[in-house]
Amino acid sequence: MKKTLLIAAAALVAGVVSSQAQVYSANIVGYVNVTMPASTLVLVSNPLDSGTNTANNVLASLPNKSSVQLWNGSGFTSYPKTATGFTGNPTLPVGSGFFVNSTQPFTNTFVGNVVPAPGGNSATNSLPGSTLTLVGSILPVSGNFNDVGTNALNLAASLPNKSSVQIWNGSGFTSYPKTATGFTGNPAYTVGQGFFVNAASAANWVQTLQ
Repeated sequence: MKKTLLIAAAALVAGVVSSQAQVYSANIVGYVNVTMPASTLVLVSNPLDSGTNTANNVLASLPNKSSVQLWNGSGFTSYPKTATGFTGNPTLPVGSGFFVNSTQPFTNTFVGNVVPAPGGNSATNSLPGSTLTLVGSILPVSGNFNDVGTNALNLAASLPNKSSVQIWNGSGFTSYPKTATGFTGNPAYTVGQGFFVNAASAANWVQTLQ
């Protein structure tokens, strides 16, 4: 699958279209649409920096009585959506994953900036060793898990062997181990997708812009 980056010069438009996400941008600021069926757990991530990255900001239009579920290291903590916003208003940083359960069919529009390091072209997500961590790509890119280099997930190049990723399949998780040649099965990923990583040892997941 061709990988695509949500960043372009003023005259260039880059797009990613998948079954779950649509992305359009004319510059460093853009938006990502992620569709969520009703009463279904969808594992997503925040692909853009909104400036605050709180649930009340990132998921402001999520229907009432919906919820967000965040991984706490051993299970999930649920934050319900009410008429006045999310109870607790958790932070949803770029590069983290979380479940959303919407009470109605819903398309969330993430709006914000691509977040390479100031003055540079790289973004780093530090992963602890031997611990399940719920993450998402810091850069708004799509492709396959074995894609490496600029404008790519670059996870295969960043993780040590014997690590694994666990991808939500709608009712549970499918595990893909990392070997010397990459992830077994080389699954696809989409912009705004969340997934678990279990790094064999502490690692820095580094992504770079072209």
